[in-house]
Amino acid sequence: MLQPHIKIEKAEKYVLLSGDPSRSKMISEKFLENSELIVDNRGLPIYRGYYKNIPIMAATSGMGCPSASIVVEELINCGAKIIIRIGTCGGLLKEMEPGDLIIPNAAMCFDGTTKEYDSKIEKINSDKEISKALISSAKKQNLKYFIGINRTHDAFYEPMENFVKLAGKGLISSEMECSIVFLVSSLRGMKSGAILTVNTPEPPEEVLKDPNVIYKLVDKEKVMKGVENSVKVALEAIKLLVENKE
Repeated sequence: MLQPHIKIEKAEKYVLLSGDPSRSKMISEKFLENSELIVDNRGLPIYRGYYKNIPIMAATSGMGCPSASIVVEELINCGAKIIIRIGTCGGLLKEMEPGDLIIPNAAMCFDGTTKEYDSKIEKINSDKEISKALISSAKKQNLKYFIGINRTHDAFYEPMENFVKLAGKGLISSEMECSIVFLVSSLRGMKSGAILTVNTPEPPEEVLKDPNVIYKLVDKEKVMKGVENSVKVALEAIKLLVENKE
């Protein structure tokens, strides 16, 4: 059935999901063979192509959990089985640098959308098989990465006191979509994971000294290289998942 927002009837099994439509376009043009734009509705373009003969979709979630929940629900309605979020985030550890990769094994639900699905939810895990494949892929490519718990929240321009309170909570990153991607996939019997690129290192203790650090893009070139590395990791992880099923 034609989906009302993403305007497709059939999805590929494997989907790379980006918040930024330009990132979806980059994935299509730079990493997929025989790729094509199949639809662009509401600023949510979806591309289809192949990676080493594996059909892949590069879809766009938009910013934040409300939009991401709609896109994930409709992708699953159309047949998507495995969704990997390709995103950027704030890095919450002192040792993180722009362009470093993060593979979250869970997301703390600081957002409102997950609460509408389950009012008691506090944390949702990524799929273990997907995370394991992402980790294996990153190792094979000798890329620097971190594993841990991400925070998903709603307000990018939140009061700084909210952010500073994250110190000592055991979180390694902060972004705006992972929780709902993990939750909807789990509720619908599908699998999802994420690989994030550190956009801005923003340890809470440093934000306390200088609140403006949270909005500073420190090194655009390193971040872009990190995003491209995250796509390579995700695509090779999909290849591993396919090979393990054969």
